[in-house]
Amino acid sequence: MNKSDISRRSNAQGKIFENQIYSACLGYLYEGRACIDKIPEPFGVIKKDYITGEFSGRFFAKKKAQPDFQGTLKGGKSIIFEAKSTSKDKIALSILTAHQVELLEHHYQLGAITAICVNINNDFYFVPYALWRLCREQWDRKYFTKEYLDEFKIKFNGAVNFLDMVNGKKVEDMTIFLKE
Repeated sequence: MNKSDISRRSNAQGKIFENQIYSACLGYLYEGRACIDKIPEPFGVIKKDYITGEFSGRFFAKKKAQPDFQGTLKGGKSIIFEAKSTSKDKIALSILTAHQVELLEHHYQLGAITAICVNINNDFYFVPYALWRLCREQWDRKYFTKEYLDEFKIKFNGAVNFLDMVNGKKVEDMTIFLKE
């Protein structure tokens, strides 16, 4: 498989992952637990062919990608998180862009729940940004493995239920997601 095929496959897997997260967002909205939206990519359509359904588009170089999801939990708490997926056995901390880290940091400092929703080989985790930044800044770690993230494993039922840990805990009740 060449680089282009690998890139296309990874991109498709990332979109599936984001759709599975968005399914949970709709469920949380229905329950009255949260209103969380997918943030659009900095992408624009250049030309449309209405007959074939094809289009040409491009990513805007001047606009930097923001974290993927943002919204509000019941009670008014803000939440913002990025979604990252890998077929490897670990997730690199460097997978976040500098701009995404900057935005997560700003929201974290303001008291929002900030995290990275991670898919490692079809196991799903909601990693607090507070932990991510500790590993990056203080522990000199470069990646997380599944074993290290076990406490943050989340429920999956076709939707990536990022607010619900497998251990029964709820993200909104966990102090590690909040700025100390």
